[in-house]
Amino acid sequence: MSESPKFDHLLHCVPDVHRAVADYTSAGLPAHVNPPHLGMRNGAWRLDTRYIEILTVEDRAEFSASPFGIAIADWMPAIDSLIGNGGGALNFAIHVTDAAETADRLREEGHRPELTTFTLEGSPVSFHEVVLKGAPDWAPFFITYSPAPEVLMRQAPDGRVNRGEHDLAGFVVETPDPEASAAWLSRVARVPLDPTGRIAELPGGHVHFAPGSADRITALLLTGGRPPATTLHGLTVSNVTSKVDA
Repeated sequence: MSESPKFDHLLHCVPDVHRAVADYTSAGLPAHVNPPHLGMRNGAWRLDTRYIEILTVEDRAEFSASPFGIAIADWMPAIDSLIGNGGGALNFAIHVTDAAETADRLREEGHRPELTTFTLEGSPVSFHEVVLKGAPDWAPFFITYSPAPEVLMRQAPDGRVNRGEHDLAGFVVETPDPEASAAWLSRVARVPLDPTGRIAELPGGHVHFAPGSADRITALLLTGGRPPATTLHGLTVSNVTSKVDA
C-alpha cells in the first residue's frame, strides 16, 4: 500500500494560546482557540485539512497523566524550552495512509517507532500516531485519522476552516548540516528532494533546510496575497519567495 505522505500540521508551542491566536489573526492568519483538554489548550490556523496548531500546557500534572502527555513525554524538555523562551515551533505531522504500516516499515529500516492510538471521549474520532524515538526534536511524526481528514474538515464548526488570503507553501528547518538532514527526512518520509538537495518536497508543505546552529523549525513560508513578514512567538513568517540561506 502506498503511504501517500502529505503535510498534516505543525506544532507551535507558546506561553499563552489566546494571545498567540490574536497575533496570528492580526497578521492575517485567521486562528481560533479551543477549550482546554486534559491539561493542554490549543488553537489553530486551519487552512483546509492542514493546520498550524498553537498549543501550551496549562496544567502539567493533568497533562502528564493523560494519554497524549504520556506518549510525548520525551518531547517535554523541548516544549518547556520553547515555551520558556517565548515560543517556537516543535515539530510537524505527516499524514499517511496507515500509520501502523508506516511504523512497521520504519522498524524494518532500523528506526524506533512507537505507535499510539488516541480516542476522544464521546466522539467517533480516533487517530494513530507514530513517534520516532531518538530522532531530532524537529523530526516528523506520522498520523492517520478515522474518519479521514476531509470528512473532519467538512464537519468542523463554521468559521474554523479559514486560511484567509494566504496559504502555507512550506517551512524552514535550520540545521548544522542541511543536506544530511534533508536526505534523512527524504528516506524516513519517502518524499523526493529538489535538485538542491535541501528541500524535501512533502505535498502540502515543502520542508526547506537551511544552515545554522538552531537545529529546529524557524520559519513558516507563505504564498497568496501579500504574506506578512513578522515573527509570531518565536516563529518567523515570510513570503516563500524570500531568500532562504543556501
